[in-house]
Amino acid sequence: AMDKYGIDYPVVLDNDMKTWKAFENNYWPRKYIADHQGNLRYDHIGEGGYQETEKIIQQLLEERSKAMKIEDVSTMTSLVSIEEFEHTLFRTPEVYFGYKFAQNRNQLGSEEGFQHEKIVKYQEPNNIELNKFYPIGNWNNHKDSMELTETKGSIKLSYNAKEVNIVTENYAELEIFLDGVPLTKEYQGTDMTDGSKIKVSNPGMYNIISNEISSSHIMEIKIEGKGFQIFTFTFG
Repeated sequence: AMDKYGIDYPVVLDNDMKTWKAFENNYWPRKYIADHQGNLRYDHIGEGGYQETEKIIQQLLEERSKAMKIEDVSTMTSLVSIEEFEHTLFRTPEVYFGYKFAQNRNQLGSEEGFQHEKIVKYQEPNNIELNKFYPIGNWNNHKDSMELTETKGSIKLSYNAKEVNIVTENYAELEIFLDGVPLTKEYQGTDMTDGSKIKVSNPGMYNIISNEISSSHIMEIKIEGKGFQIFTFTFG
């Protein structure tokens, strides 16, 4: 992912979950912000709070500049504009397919619900609610994902955002539909190099929808590939 997105700054990994356990954390995502002396000054659970988070960062940078008697970073480079985050007030929050992370979030709209470590045959929904996802076909419910257990299946989602990303694993061929028609060039994400279709294989995040304006749509992903796993939808 670092090579793919050109990330050249240090990225801390926590594969053995030592940091997670040290903070006695039970939530994902969770944001902690420390000041220049290492004191925790901000703690936010879940998605959202973007404007508040940005204000805290700017405040702590100003404190650091005064304490260390250095030039305020805000005078050297433009910080993120708070106005740019206005659309996040109505943006669809991150969607989790694993029953462990999705608990108490009320994001699975299907009547069949989550059934821990069982294969569930999900039916076509009669209605689609905003910010809820609807798998169709036979899906195995894992604690961190859903796995397609037959050759073909699909997922429907009603969302509001500028961008849609999926985090997946295992090979599959996907075709993206927006409001009932194949994804057009206007909405194609950076990883959509074959029109409305994309082949996924390596574990990772794929940007499938991107537009300059935040808007509401019903998206359907038609999937061919037994064993395909999906972990999350994220939005920008």
